[in-house]
Amino acid sequence: MTTIRLKIDVKSFFATFPKADMIFGHFAYHLFSNNDLRLENYLQEDPKIIFSDFIPLNYLPKPTLPLDSFGVSDTDKKDFRKKEWIKIEDLQNGDMSKCVNIEFYKTNVSVKNSLSRLTFSTQKEIFTPYSLEEIEFLYEPSLYVSFDKDFKKEEIVEILNKIGKNGFGKKSSTGKGSFSVSLDDSFKGFENIDTSYYMTISPIIPKEDSIEEFFYNTFNRFGKYSNSGTPFKKPVLMADSAAVVKLKNSCTYIGRAINNGTNKTSFLQAYSILVPFKFNEKGLIC
Repeated sequence: MTTIRLKIDVKSFFATFPKADMIFGHFAYHLFSNNDLRLENYLQEDPKIIFSDFIPLNYLPKPTLPLDSFGVSDTDKKDFRKKEWIKIEDLQNGDMSKCVNIEFYKTNVSVKNSLSRLTFSTQKEIFTPYSLEEIEFLYEPSLYVSFDKDFKKEEIVEILNKIGKNGFGKKSSTGKGSFSVSLDDSFKGFENIDTSYYMTISPIIPKEDSIEEFFYNTFNRFGKYSNSGTPFKKPVLMADSAAVVKLKNSCTYIGRAINNGTNKTSFLQAYSILVPFKFNEKGLIC
């Protein structure tokens, strides 16, 4: 598979953080809406396309490892916990102590008021305000995409730009989640390293037969259909992004696809691109 990096030009606040499985969901919905059936057998085939979460440009999330694995002193551990990102080259070279604190985004809470669609005004007798969390990106995001011969990078950019124009996630009809993407030609792929340790950059459901060790935090996905009489999908427990796996054999991606639908089939991307990195197993309990 070919891996590219896209730069994200954010044009509005987001009401939903762009996680990989939701980005894939928007992408698949666009294909099927245009009678494009390339993902028709997604549950039975090897993945044709894999997306990452939105990630700060040139950085990756701090790997999910015991704190002792990062080589920081006891006096610095409290401050180190706040450092959530690491340069790509520092991670791959095993320089774990070089994690940094980047203000990638912040969450704002705004107060809205419900309007009557008949009178286009607030209700006279009942005041119905509600709060809405809005995500404001403070650092340029990027998106990694791995794909096989069924897709071309120009086509992926075009589809994502259409998604960004329509809006991503919750409240997209009110202008939330607007963005555009462009190809980052400076990215030549992750360095190929002789190692057994890899980090994920999207939530996964792993296949246990390929893993020797696994370090992760959990992530719950409560999915919804975009247009259905039964809006809710089956809840799914996943290993969140930045999970660390020790694999028996070298691989470029990990995970599986599942059907989390209720009254009809629904595809969930539970795959992740893998980033190899050097690790001396410091801090692990044997």
